[in-house]
Amino acid sequence: MNNFMKMLGVIVVTVVLPLAVLLGIWADILPQSVQIGIALFAVAFSVVYIIGGNVYLMWSDIKTGRYKK
Repeated sequence: MNNFMKMLGVIVVTVVLPLAVLLGIWADILPQSVQIGIALFAVAFSVVYIIGGNVYLMWSDIKTGRYKK
């Protein structure tokens, strides 16, 4: 039962919430200020995720000595 609840939580966070936000924007339910806030958060999160992931991978390569001759 515990794994089932975790799976439902992941589905809600990854599918239902973004879909609700997109439908709210499409149907003009959300105020424009909330839409701008969501967009700014999404862009900032994407930048942090991409740059952070690259730095993490580079750090692990440096730490393991992958490019030493």
